[in-house]
Amino acid sequence: MKIFATVICSLIAISAFAQKTYVLRQNYPTGNKYNFSFISDQLIKQKIGSRSINSTQAIGTDYTFDITEGHNGDKDIKVTYNRLFMKSTAMGNTMNLDSDEADSTKKGPFAGFKGASFYMTVASNGGIKTVAGIDMMLDRVAAKMTTDTVKLKAIKSALGKQFSADMVKQTMESSFKIYPEKLIKIGDSWTVDTKMQMSMPIETITQYTLKEVKDGVAILSVKGSLISKGNFEVMGNHMETDLKGTNSGETAVDLKTGIVLNSHLRVELYGKMKSMGQDIDFEMQGINKIVGKEVN
Repeated sequence: MKIFATVICSLIAISAFAQKTYVLRQNYPTGNKYNFSFISDQLIKQKIGSRSINSTQAIGTDYTFDITEGHNGDKDIKVTYNRLFMKSTAMGNTMNLDSDEADSTKKGPFAGFKGASFYMTVASNGGIKTVAGIDMMLDRVAAKMTTDTVKLKAIKSALGKQFSADMVKQTMESSFKIYPEKLIKIGDSWTVDTKMQMSMPIETITQYTLKEVKDGVAILSVKGSLISKGNFEVMGNHMETDLKGTNSGETAVDLKTGIVLNSHLRVELYGKMKSMGQDIDFEMQGINKIVGKEVN
């Protein structure tokens, strides 16, 4: 009887452990600061008729998040650019844009972003409720590039197409809107739908699964689908896309604060594009990484 009771107690303990639930949400402590490093490495293959064009591209952004205020689970954050860069190589030519460019005479389009800031309010589920200060930020960025009023207006207009409040909101949500709306246990899954339009419009439907919890860190398995279907403009060229793809990998999240500590996702996108009346076979393979850490 004693052995039987011991077995029953052990089974109850195992069952209780297996059913342990967790709260996973944005809970950034007010007054804290965090650095985030984002980088996307891409290999792109395009075929136009009988002509094939292969290119590589690396796009990166480093931010500081200053958590200034909290209210009802929402957090107000001052976001400051520490670095913005893009390196693209195609057909033997390389374009390198970097806010850290040491030569001050090379005033590229990213030069003014270093130290530039805007503000956003983040909900507990990681959704971005408001974005403010973008217009003033772009004024500052453009002013660092030229004092010519005509050129200044043109530069700000061009930057506004890539860094509008709506696009910034979508970009942030694509990385941070990852949390479930309910208590979860190991093995539970939830789905998040986000949209992003930096160069081309992309809708991502992502399933997250709580894989394990270790030392206060939640490891999430990530598996999703990508759809890009619509019109956009690149350097004055009108483009159409009909693409689909996948993203998969893992994301590590601090349970206490909800901060993304590390994320490593493999992305594939393929299908058809059209530009200037020409059909383009398109294929892209990439790795998207995020590293986050608290700073003093």
